[in-house]
Amino acid sequence: MRIAILGNSGSGKSTLAKRLADRFGVPLLYLDTVNFESGWVERDAEEKARDAARFMENEDWVIEGNYLKLLLDERLDRADAIIILDYGRWVCLSGALRRWLRYRGTVRESMSNGCVERLDFGFLRWVTFGQFSNGRADMLRAITDRYPGKAHLFRTRRELEGFLESFL
Repeated sequence: MRIAILGNSGSGKSTLAKRLADRFGVPLLYLDTVNFESGWVERDAEEKARDAARFMENEDWVIEGNYLKLLLDERLDRADAIIILDYGRWVCLSGALRRWLRYRGTVRESMSNGCVERLDFGFLRWVTFGQFSNGRADMLRAITDRYPGKAHLFRTRRELEGFLESFL
């Protein structure tokens, strides 16, 4: 089973990815761990692509994260299921705030070593407005048209849980 998880920042992608990887007993890759080095320094594009490609050589996997320039087509083509969390801005803002409260001052499992959880105005602006205003949400929705039958878009947590009852 190969599962790609995409969605808005603060939507719960990492939590869902962990849940599915544990359920199916498959390796999990959080793309934030590929994208960043310690101190939130972005890694070289070729290194990131090489690491992600190497991970996708596994027979089964869960890959969480958007990173549209990081082998997106390859991830989606190889995935057996694509889960897209397209929750509204207030749900995502609430999720980002809860995550910060839970992990502030620490490094969460879904992040590279040395990337201490932070919350700043730029990220809050992105979660609340940026990710909804630049066509990105439309692009995520278009994936369901491109991959009928394996791409599933959810606008609420209730929709997702209903799907997971039959999927798991």
